Amino acid sequence: MMKHDANPNQPEYYGPSQTALLFLDYQNVLVNMITDQEERTKLIESAKKLLATARKNKVAVIHCLIDTKIDPPPTSKIYDQWFTIHKPALEATPELAEEYSEFAPTGNSTDGHEIVSLRLPGPRSAFVNKDLLPLLRNKLGVTSLILGGIATSGAIIGTALQGIDEDFVVTVVEDAVWDPNQQVHRNLLDVVLPVSAYVVSTKEAVGYMEKP
Repeated sequence: MMKHDANPNQPEYYGPSQTALLFLDYQNVLVNMITDQEERTKLIESAKKLLATARKNKVAVIHCLIDTKIDPPPTSKIYDQWFTIHKPALEATPELAEEYSEFAPTGNSTDGHEIVSLRLPGPRSAFVNKDLLPLLRNKLGVTSLILGGIATSGAIIGTALQGIDEDFVVTVVEDAVWDPNQQVHRNLLDVVLPVSAYVVSTKEAVGYMEKP
C-alpha cells in the first residue's frame, strides 16, 4: 500500500510489498574485520532489527553475497591479491565465506520472500548478478531498496549507485553499514550518498517496512 502523504521519490511512499531489504556481503570474513566491539554490536543489532521487521511484514530480503567458489575476472585490480591472499585463506577456513549466522536465511524464511543472490569477486555492485534486476523489478514488483552491509566503500556504494541509475528509490541504513576506513565511511554517508539516496537510522528504515 502506498502512503499518499509522501512522494514517489521517497521511501515512505512504498509499502512492504514494493520494498526490498538488500543484505550486502555480511560474510564472516568481513564481519570479523570489525574489531571495535561497540561498532560490531551496533551493526549486528541494527541488521537483526531490519531483518526481523522485513520477515514480519513480508518484505523481500535479498542476501547479496560474494561467490568465493569462483575467481574474479583477470581485469580486476584484486586479481593477484585474490590468489595470493584471499583464496588461500578462504580455502583454509571455509566458514569465513559464509554469511554471518544470525543473518542467514533459516528453514522458516525460505518462503519466496528471502533469496540468496551471488556475484563473482571483484565487482562492488550486487547488480553484477544479471538475475537481480529482473527479480526485483519484474518478479517482486519492488521500487524501494533498503541497504545494509559491508563495506560502505564496496558493495554499499556500488549497489546504491547502480540501483539509483536503475530508477529505484535507494535508502542506506547508517547503523547497518561499516567500512575499515572511517574517513571514507563518513564521507560517503554524509556527502556522497545523500546527493541521490537516503541515509537513515535503523528506526526510520524499520518504519518504511512496517505495514501502515
